[in-house]
Amino acid sequence: MKLRYILTLLLISMIGFYACESMDDNYKQYLGEYNYSGKIDSLRVYPGYERVILAWDNPRDQKSKKIKIIYGADQTEIVYDQLVDSVSIDGLAAGTGYEFTVYTMDNNGNLSVPTSVTAFPISAEFVESLTPPTIVVESKNNEQVLSFIGLSNIMMRFSGKINYAVEGPNGFDAEGVIDITDQVIKTNPSTGSVEYVTFNDLSIPVADLGLPVEFLPPGPYKFTYETTVWPIMSNLVSIDEITLGREANIEVQPVIINITALGGEVSDQFNTGGGEGIAMLVDGNIKSKYLTGNSRTPWMMFRTNEPAIVTRYEMTSGNDAPERDPKSWRLEASNDGENWVVLDERRNITFPGRESTQRFEVENDELYQYYKLQITENNGSNLFQLSEWTLFGPKLK
Repeated sequence: MKLRYILTLLLISMIGFYACESMDDNYKQYLGEYNYSGKIDSLRVYPGYERVILAWDNPRDQKSKKIKIIYGADQTEIVYDQLVDSVSIDGLAAGTGYEFTVYTMDNNGNLSVPTSVTAFPISAEFVESLTPPTIVVESKNNEQVLSFIGLSNIMMRFSGKINYAVEGPNGFDAEGVIDITDQVIKTNPSTGSVEYVTFNDLSIPVADLGLPVEFLPPGPYKFTYETTVWPIMSNLVSIDEITLGREANIEVQPVIINITALGGEVSDQFNTGGGEGIAMLVDGNIKSKYLTGNSRTPWMMFRTNEPAIVTRYEMTSGNDAPERDPKSWRLEASNDGENWVVLDERRNITFPGRESTQRFEVENDELYQYYKLQITENNGSNLFQLSEWTLFGPKLK
């Protein structure tokens, strides 16, 4: 009986010993032989044209030696024999999202815990959906201006360059480059960081383009131009520029300028001087005025420095006494100051208020150097007054 008890205790001790030894072996297996290499951190993606750039921070452990990336529906694998921290994955033409999984590897091929990200490269189909900017030739402040409208939007950002060619009347042919990259990409002098400025539109005086002319004469023109942009996908701006091309046929209108502002000589039939003399009629200030008591139907004349084509004029009423306003008149023109032709005639015109400007269009395509405003009727006063008389016409050179 006693012997059986001793044998039982001995058997239990042996079973416990082998069980502990087996558990210890399993513990050693997970402690040493199968531990992972370090995991990458901060996986970032930058879309490009049919490619993406992946970047990350590598671990600082001693086991991680290589990088393995698996991506796409077909689970394409790429292994880098060094612990790189950024790569460009090219040939991504599918136009869909790609899932990228990045591992570190040790020298035995053991993988780390994976890190994944989904990226959307810029596809050819996406580029084709982008709308190139429109081009406009217009007049601003006596200048002819070339404007590009819609350079940037939610799908793209203008990167700074426009190549253009223009064909026009009488064999006109020119080309050039607009490059404002230094205005789009700027370096902050305080921090040294790069900053990007978004241009939705861009206007440049034609005189500043380096063309053989300072402005485009009226007529039909064909513009061919290419604009560089960065596409925007999923709110991420592409690292690659792409070029959008377009052609546009434009009917360039005359550049209408203030002819009076170019200089000349103003006079009236009475040589009226003083603080409300004839000089006040063309001083560009509606707060001053020309006033005469010599006639209710005087004439006023402006001699341009060089012959000009007047196609429009403006008149501004005085600051008081509407009965002194002009009511009816003729606009006449001459090249010698003696022989006159009537360009425009108005009757029963009423100014809506004090210091109020009215515009009158003139059908004229002839050059003249003398222009005369002959008043034929005012609103009943023995005095006549007018604050401003301004001539306008196409820019000729």
